[in-house]
Amino acid sequence: MIALVTGGAASGKSACAEKLACSLGSRRSYLATMANEGAEAHARIARHRAQREGLGFVTVECPSGTVAPALKVPTGGVALLEDLGNLVSNALFAPDGSMADADEVLSRLENEVMGLADRFDHVVIVGNEVGCEGPSPYEATRIWVRLTGSLACRLAARCDTVAEVVCGCPQVLKGRLP
Repeated sequence: MIALVTGGAASGKSACAEKLACSLGSRRSYLATMANEGAEAHARIARHRAQREGLGFVTVECPSGTVAPALKVPTGGVALLEDLGNLVSNALFAPDGSMADADEVLSRLENEVMGLADRFDHVVIVGNEVGCEGPSPYEATRIWVRLTGSLACRLAARCDTVAEVVCGCPQVLKGRLP
């Protein structure tokens, strides 16, 4: 099964995705895409680690805009990719402030994320609800929103299950949740 779980900030999408991943198998890899830079990122990472403590996840750090570190994990089991927004940011924006070609990033990330299904028995992807806040005055943010939304749409078309979490309640848009 390949599933996309999306939702707004603090909607409960991570908890829903973790619950789904736990229902799919006992060998679990957590593909963490957030770069541990700054106090806010550090606090968020700590909160997510505490949330999944005792759930049997092995954390695989993927903060550089690629899921390639997951290739070091033995095949099989369940992969939980958290989350598309960070993955896109890390792939799109270089440390020197330059930006990669958005179309190339979109194509590469779609192939990498879907390629996880060749390695794992099940893949759960955490997405981000983007675009509802209106247009940003910043070109880079508009490109990120377009890219993140486009990636989610492409992945959703290829997923078995798609759910949006609103106020902690998953709404199945495609397929079914176990």
